[in-house]
Amino acid sequence: MDFRQLDPACVKRILEREVSLRDIRYIAQVEVDPAALEYRWGSPEVVSDYLAEWVCFAFSPGEGQAFFLQREVHHPPAPGFILSVTRGLFFTEAAELIVRALGIAGARVVRMTEEAWPG
Repeated sequence: MDFRQLDPACVKRILEREVSLRDIRYIAQVEVDPAALEYRWGSPEVVSDYLAEWVCFAFSPGEGQAFFLQREVHHPPAPGFILSVTRGLFFTEAAELIVRALGIAGARVVRMTEEAWPG
């Protein structure tokens, strides 16, 4: 599957634990209304790691790929969510494609990592 043609109809919620965290990389900071995100996609998971407790929405567009929207529960350092993706989605256009696939009005990419691969 060519993920540069991300089909919103193929995006589904998954459990965060279904993805190895070693396979996930930060790609962008995304501004999205948490209430709209929950209304559209259901309640988030709350997960913990060695840094913090996180609100997490995990998704898969298919073919073994995944992306997460995460926000620190108690002391978020910035507004919005962190967008992290698996290797197949780690290209510069992916963040915009993912935000569109979420289907939430007003959602937007605020900041991109400089490490993402050119599409």
